[in-house]
Amino acid sequence: MAELDLTMESKEDRRHVQDKQLSQNHILIQNLIRAGVPSEEAYQVAPLLKKVQRSPDEEALVKKVWLRVRSQ
Repeated sequence: MAELDLTMESKEDRRHVQDKQLSQNHILIQNLIRAGVPSEEAYQVAPLLKKVQRSPDEEALVKKVWLRVRSQ
């Protein structure tokens, strides 16, 4: 019975973490759009901002968006 309770709690914890990540991602996208980033680019770049290693193309997109935001 206790094992079942731990499994239920860990599933709830995972769901809570996933919900929090989705909320943070949504806030990040909205902030990028408010900063003048086109919505399509904001949706593309948001997940890249959290990545530790990016491809050269991904890095170029992040830099392009960063320069746009910085110049606002």
